[in-house]
Amino acid sequence: MKWTPELLATVKDLCHQGYTNAQIADKLTQSGNYVTKSGVKHIATKHAFDRGGRVSGDNGLIKPKNVTSQDGKEDFQSKADYDENGNINNLDFSLKFADFQHRSKKSPKDILKFGGYKPSEWTLSNVTNNDWSVTNSDGLTMWNHQIKFSAKPKTSTDLSIDELISLFNEKIEPVKVIKSNVHGKNNLVIACSDFHFGITKFKDVENRLVELIDLIHRGWKQIVITQLGDLLHSDALNASKTTKGTELDPIDFVQAVRDAERFIFPIIEESYKYSDSMQMFNINGNHDETTSFMFQEMLRAKYPEMDIKVNNSYREAFVVGKSVGLLALHGHAAKTKAPMLFATEYPDIWSKSTYRMVLYGHFHKEVVNDDFGVVEHQVGTFKKTDPYESKNGYTMATKKMECFEFDDQTLKDIHYI
Repeated sequence: MKWTPELLATVKDLCHQGYTNAQIADKLTQSGNYVTKSGVKHIATKHAFDRGGRVSGDNGLIKPKNVTSQDGKEDFQSKADYDENGNINNLDFSLKFADFQHRSKKSPKDILKFGGYKPSEWTLSNVTNNDWSVTNSDGLTMWNHQIKFSAKPKTSTDLSIDELISLFNEKIEPVKVIKSNVHGKNNLVIACSDFHFGITKFKDVENRLVELIDLIHRGWKQIVITQLGDLLHSDALNASKTTKGTELDPIDFVQAVRDAERFIFPIIEESYKYSDSMQMFNINGNHDETTSFMFQEMLRAKYPEMDIKVNNSYREAFVVGKSVGLLALHGHAAKTKAPMLFATEYPDIWSKSTYRMVLYGHFHKEVVNDDFGVVEHQVGTFKKTDPYESKNGYTMATKKMECFEFDDQTLKDIHYI
């Protein structure tokens, strides 16, 4: 038989639709062009015709271009058996136009949707699948595909990157805060260090927030809110881990963010109202370098009129009043070199300061060292004791946070919250 351009185009189209060599040969023979299965295979191989995604071998599988019914909906049926915990023991389904194996790449989202589960609410585990063939009365080999899986409700530790971004950006609308008529002559530095929300719950610190707001309402010339790191206990999405990957006790990450918001939002808003000027910045901690950065970025978007700086740094120097210089860091890196780093990296602030302080946390207890022309103040925290601290006896430090009151030239008072 002579292979005309028209016949070659027909074979090419049938190959692309997923027909087997035997089926193509049969169609050509019925149209008056006798050709064998091997003849089709030879010409298809010679011209490298696309087989439409069909697996190798003459198994009779046809992959249509669209696996939809006439009304545009997925044309399949499924039946699931559940155990007493709501997990799927078996999922049986049929698809009229194509095997599920060829309709989909079977991503977790695909399988969950196929079984009637919402991917936003459930996560997939323990997936197994197998294939087997049967031969019908016409001698055509047909394939069956079976999937078995378990599904469990999604928790905060199963958040994807996109879901985490949505969490931080959920309902963020710019807020306009109106200034009060209360003024003060001194300045206040609020040291927010090692709150570890996730371990710490809002109910644990609600009374402390009331006390801090009372202090802010006295009125101040300048308020600086220093976020010294470890606002959140975990830096991981699908597990409870530090930035370096150290395993931690599990937390509810969504609730941790909610609790942090409930605590931090009022501090920012009231500080802005009851001061002539307000600034806020963050420092990288060892627990939440990424998540805390995203939290600070969310604050910047929420309060566009305020001076909120988003850092990806381990140290930051700033001036309070006219000549009080402070260097802020978390305390897990370069702590012993902090005074010299202050003088070296920020020589202008250092040289013009009449009072110099290095402020850090990390160790969850207050320690003060006044030497080399710098007061090093390691601040404490009101963080709730976690299982690791309880096991190792790290439970004896006073639960508190510090706020530092300065005039334009020196430290005047420390307020313990």
